[in-house]
Amino acid sequence: MQMSLLAVAFVALVASGIAARRRRRFCRVGAAFRCRLRICGLTCTTWRLLTRRWSRPMWATWVGDVLVVRRGPVFDREIELRATVTSAGVYALAPNDARWCGHHPVAVGLTVSDGSCVEVATDGEARMALVGPFLAAAINDLPQAPARRRQS
Repeated sequence: MQMSLLAVAFVALVASGIAARRRRRFCRVGAAFRCRLRICGLTCTTWRLLTRRWSRPMWATWVGDVLVVRRGPVFDREIELRATVTSAGVYALAPNDARWCGHHPVAVGLTVSDGSCVEVATDGEARMALVGPFLAAAINDLPQAPARRRQS
């Protein structure tokens, strides 16, 4: 009994070490950010298991105009979404809408190559990494600059 419990603990320790090493390697490739995804429409042929509810937290990075999403803690898989940012750009979410996305979550709508719409949410501090090559989308939701005082 104790031997099998020790074996299970050893396997779990090795698996968590492998997962951490793979996650670090993925983060070194580019400006990786922690995010959650959901589909805006009914289905996405590129990622069939994606639903209208927020996914569990994942890591993603932009490689050109392709969003590479790393899913799975130990048996990780990378899903490539060739996407463009929708006209809405980056917008703020309610803090309780996308849990585990920080105190000031933001999201961006992406139109994937198959025509479906995917929403990606992350913490507000990762706004620039979220939009990747579509930098103009990051500035539409910023607060207004204060008005200049009139000189008398």
